[in-house]
Amino acid sequence: MKDPNYCSTCSKELILKTLLDGSVEKYCPQCDKVFFNAPSPAVIVAVVNGDKILLTRSVGWNHPYWGLVAGHVKSGETAEETAVREVREEVSLVVKNLSIVGTFAHKDLDLLMIGFRANSENTDIVISQELEKAEWFNLNGNLPTRSCSIASQVVSRIRSSR
Repeated sequence: MKDPNYCSTCSKELILKTLLDGSVEKYCPQCDKVFFNAPSPAVIVAVVNGDKILLTRSVGWNHPYWGLVAGHVKSGETAEETAVREVREEVSLVVKNLSIVGTFAHKDLDLLMIGFRANSENTDIVISQELEKAEWFNLNGNLPTRSCSIASQVVSRIRSSR
């Protein structure tokens, strides 16, 4: 999210203000409004079918690792609706039994990612133009995810909850 310099209500230039909690935030002295630097919400979804997990590779990735279905929450949409929509859009699967695995901060991309586990009865995937590949892997096997990634953290939590 772009860091604002002007108030979205009155257009006055924002100043920095130290709040009672000690944080320094942008502030409009005319409207008495604080502008917090808030991350954009997104979802990351581990689609599971029995002992299989769906991993994906986005178009343009220049590394060898795989990830999970992910996407931004649209205005007016819940995180759960986003998870269902993103899976349907990216791999043409219908999922059910969504459960939140956890939330994850991705500071470099200014995201708050909400991790889900979802079940799919069908394993027939059709990839969208956003993806280079999507394949089913053994959930208990050695997965080609980056060890420090949010996808790895989601998978780790799913494995530990079994």
